[in-house]
Amino acid sequence: GCNSAGVLILRSREIIVDGVHVKNFNGEGISWQTTENVWVKNCEITGSGNTGLHPGTGSPFSVIENNNVHHNDRDGLFICWRVYESRVAGNQFHHNGRFGICTGHKDTDVLFENNHIYKNRSDGVNLRAERESNAPHRNTFVRNTIENNGSDGGGYGFSINSPARDLVLKENIFKNSANSQKAAIYVYEAGLEPKLENNEFD
Repeated sequence: GCNSAGVLILRSREIIVDGVHVKNFNGEGISWQTTENVWVKNCEITGSGNTGLHPGTGSPFSVIENNNVHHNDRDGLFICWRVYESRVAGNQFHHNGRFGICTGHKDTDVLFENNHIYKNRSDGVNLRAERESNAPHRNTFVRNTIENNGSDGGGYGFSINSPARDLVLKENIFKNSANSQKAAIYVYEAGLEPKLENNEFD
């Protein structure tokens, strides 16, 4: 669950995790819960029995930068419950057992930029099913490369499952050379269409 990780940070502020390798931990790789201003950078998280990175339970102002998160049993990055005004930049999320990035419950005003999200078994990016009041509003994805996800045959590059308002996808590159992604962007019936600006679809 939320309290089992190779590195676990609880009810803390102003924490930096830099250059740490979490390998084959039978739980989550790095988890921070009920925190503020946590910075996870230059880390490698691989082989976790759950998710690679898990900020949640009210952890605003998180910075997730230049990490390599791969071959974990669940998601590369699982953003959960009131992670707001945060930044996810320059990371690699690949070869994870479900999604590259998953976000949802009141996770608002997050900037995702310059990430490479590829070869995850299901969706590259998944916005979880939430009610409108709890949806991940006002998030921006800019200059990310999203490619060849859905290696189990059932995934999308970007999957929108909730009515997230003011979702912006700008200058991203969607690639599908392996013919594994069912679509670059898929909006479920309960979702809202994002604002698209200068994206490239290959």
